[in-house]
Amino acid sequence: MTLTDSYQYANNLIARFPEDLFAAENHTEYLRRVSSGASVASTKNVIITGLCRNIINVLDHTVARLRATAKLFNDHRILIYENDSTDGTSQALKKHFENDTKTTLAQETTGVPMFGKTRELDRPRYLAGLRNISFEGIRLLNKFFPVDYIIVVDLDLDGGWSYDGICHSFSYDNWSAMTANGMEYVDATYVSSNGDEFSEYKPLFYDTWAWRDIKTDMRNIPDSAEVNEFNFSRGDEPIEVNSNFNGLGIYKYEEAIDCKFDAVMNNDGSVVNEWAYFHNEMKIRGSRIFMNPSLITLYTPTIYSGKL
Repeated sequence: MTLTDSYQYANNLIARFPEDLFAAENHTEYLRRVSSGASVASTKNVIITGLCRNIINVLDHTVARLRATAKLFNDHRILIYENDSTDGTSQALKKHFENDTKTTLAQETTGVPMFGKTRELDRPRYLAGLRNISFEGIRLLNKFFPVDYIIVVDLDLDGGWSYDGICHSFSYDNWSAMTANGMEYVDATYVSSNGDEFSEYKPLFYDTWAWRDIKTDMRNIPDSAEVNEFNFSRGDEPIEVNSNFNGLGIYKYEEAIDCKFDAVMNNDGSVVNEWAYFHNEMKIRGSRIFMNPSLITLYTPTIYSGKL
């Protein structure tokens, strides 16, 4: 059992994250950082926000994970923007949070169809507009609830996110944003030198579209196949980047709140998505953005999500 299990609704399996599956090489130092970061986080106020649509299959898990995350901090507010769900998500959210005075639900029907995973401009530009709406809501909440940090999280993450990783992030100084190490496990087939085939269940670094290393500017779209093969280990030092998201980002309120989301098209037709644009806005203002290998998010179900 890891340090932050006490925060994870120990009697509620659906909130848990499989921390023990990701070992740090220097386990003692890793736990020291998790502990010191937990102490820092416990003094901070946070707003946790995310967008969702048709997430009924993971909604119970997501709500439990949001509440477990909130318990890491001194005080919290949750802001969820939901639109156009047709699977019962809208009604289920209202039921989950009907007596929760610390959660704000913003819900509407826009009539805009779902985009899928296309990299066409319309999708990130639409999402940028929704994220700007959520940040405007955070700005309004800040008038009544002093915010230290914003956590933006994808609410459809099948496998959830690491609570230890959040605490680990707060053990470091001099960062404006700490973003996730997102993994999607896939079945990969290989052929050996003698022609034999073998399979492996391997992790891919997920969010290739938002990734820019520290030497790559916003307009330069990385090769997805290369970024997929990135392999970071829990306990490694955070890596400074120009952009990354991977399903979860922790942002200092004062450095992020006035930045805007947008998406733009390059001359070659490639598209800069809303996260690369937003992080470029932060960088122009002098912010420092990091990817923390210990802040793991899982796009693949786990034993705790009841799908394996």
